[in-house]
Amino acid sequence: MSQINLSAGVRSNLLSLQGTANMLERTQNRLATGMKVNGPLDDAAAFFTAQGLNSRANDLSSITQGMQNGMKTINAASKGLNSITKTMETMIGQVRQALQDPLDATESASIAGPPNADNDYEIDITIGDGDAVEIVVDDGDLDATDVAANTQTVVDAINEAMDGTGVSARVNDDGVSFTIINDTGENVDYEIGTAAAVSIDAAEINDNRQALMNTFNDLRSELDALARDSGYNGNNLLMGDMLEVVFNELTGDDRNSFTVSAKQADGSAFGNVTADRLGGTEGNAIMFSSNTNLEARLEALQDGVSELRSLSSQLGTAQTIIENRENFTKEMINTLRSGADGLTLADMNEEAANNLALQTKQQLGQSALALAIQNDQSILQLLR
Repeated sequence: MSQINLSAGVRSNLLSLQGTANMLERTQNRLATGMKVNGPLDDAAAFFTAQGLNSRANDLSSITQGMQNGMKTINAASKGLNSITKTMETMIGQVRQALQDPLDATESASIAGPPNADNDYEIDITIGDGDAVEIVVDDGDLDATDVAANTQTVVDAINEAMDGTGVSARVNDDGVSFTIINDTGENVDYEIGTAAAVSIDAAEINDNRQALMNTFNDLRSELDALARDSGYNGNNLLMGDMLEVVFNELTGDDRNSFTVSAKQADGSAFGNVTADRLGGTEGNAIMFSSNTNLEARLEALQDGVSELRSLSSQLGTAQTIIENRENFTKEMINTLRSGADGLTLADMNEEAANNLALQTKQQLGQSALALAIQNDQSILQLLR
């Protein structure tokens, strides 16, 4: 087909109109998609830079999900600790109530004090099936004639040697004899010199203390159950698990993470949170029939509550660290996406104005083209 020749005026107007149509098409595409860079052909540098920023933002977004799971794991453990602490406080209340319940300790018969300083005074005391405690008062510490002073010396020696065991001694009203008191909850045997051993029976637990002991043991079982049930998504910080929370998208040495675990004061692993670990060993008749044993158990339980508070503080610190990092990461994601949007998103106000201007320009171009064609037609009129 032969080539069609257009006049210079028509061709100039046609080219201008085609350029306007192309720009109008691009503007309308931006209005439709909201993007000024839809692919590498639009602006390769902006497209690939924005792609990299969005990719990192997506990686960080997935990491924030791990942070949220980590905080939920900590929150589950924290709620478990709160319930366990309340249970421990109730157990302490049971022990205190038992201590307020009268229970007479058993006593030995009156024992005559050492009369003189001719020989050492030796007494062996055995609690239950334990080893005998040998208490010796040297004859040099005894007075040749003062039996009352000697009796007090022996009582002091017994109380010093048996401190904290539930066995004690007191001087009787006559001043020259003493009595051994058994508050251990077990049978106590004592042997003076070469004389035959004498047994002091343990006090029997009464009904009120028995009921308190049963409640104590029920609470103890519930404490262990609470610890076992304080996990989230397969992680239980109260049962010795460690939780690693990742903070960035990098790997190897550049990876940044935070490990959450229950620790003791010296930094070593705490291990499982259990009643035994916190001083709540199983209550028995020996414990609840002895004020001395109950006092020791009370002290152990109070130490356990202090450990729980320390663990709660650790978890609170870990929660704060992860929460702060999550907020930082969210702000970083927003910065990355804003940067990518700045490179690729279209200014809709500007594009709308461009569209209106181009439509006007297109109409003007069409009118100019029509005029150029009319000029050519005028030549045709001359030929007629």
